[in-house]
Amino acid sequence: MKFKKWEDNLYLFNYRRTYTEPVEYFHAHEGLELLYIHEGSGKYIIDDRVFSLQPGTLIVIKPFQVHYIRMIVPPIYIRSLLKIKVSFIEQFSALFPQFTSFLSQMLEQKMTVQVFHLSGKHSVQVDSQFLQLHEQIRLGPPNLRKEGVMLFFLNFFMFFQTQIYIPGENAAPAPWTLSRATKQINSILKWIDQHYKTSFTIPFMASELHFSPNYLSKLFKEQIGKTIMEYTNEKRLEEARMLLQLRSHSVEEICKETGFTYTSYFIQMFKKKYGLTPHRYRERLESQRDSLIE
Repeated sequence: MKFKKWEDNLYLFNYRRTYTEPVEYFHAHEGLELLYIHEGSGKYIIDDRVFSLQPGTLIVIKPFQVHYIRMIVPPIYIRSLLKIKVSFIEQFSALFPQFTSFLSQMLEQKMTVQVFHLSGKHSVQVDSQFLQLHEQIRLGPPNLRKEGVMLFFLNFFMFFQTQIYIPGENAAPAPWTLSRATKQINSILKWIDQHYKTSFTIPFMASELHFSPNYLSKLFKEQIGKTIMEYTNEKRLEEARMLLQLRSHSVEEICKETGFTYTSYFIQMFKKKYGLTPHRYRERLESQRDSLIE
């Protein structure tokens, strides 16, 4: 399991990273994330809803918000990414109280939408802003990088607040604008989110949702790219990974709380996905915390 290092313990940034192999992950992380898709198509799941992804898509992800992304490659997937810790945002509070208030409300309250398909004009502006930050970090002196990220963050969210995220105008699409398959998948995702912490079977789930088991399994596999149990177990594992950051939870308690029946199976699944047992993963996290304190 590779732990990414935060620059100045505040941010992570990379520009136009290119993937030539399929990308698929289910996770949550510390920090506010801006993900911009330059090229590629795929699916994105957040808050029990599935979205289609395309070039010019901007996604805003809150700290510790679980999300799933699946990008179809080939032909190609190119994205830019910035993650910023909340402690970074708090540094703006004294100088920009109104701006900080907007960000605080956005983080604390439910956003009407977090996936934005930008117009040509707006996508050009977002691409240009990411490029400017990339050039500043690549060419500028190291001691100015943090301030460059701070200025980018301020400018980007001023632009975001005034031209992209406008409450009322960004309301989620009305149910009748969604395809039948999308509405069905959204209901399935919502059911999984409500039941993944308990053991369930596909026939039971199908009866609850009024589908046949075969149709339910086939629809989910076609739309999401994995089976219902594969998706559910990944959701459970991501929840477990987040809980391992809390020293108050034992591995056995986390196993039960996340819907796994047997601790040995949970440990096996966790190691297969993350490369470490839950115990070793927690030790690695604590070692990383200690190195930041020193």
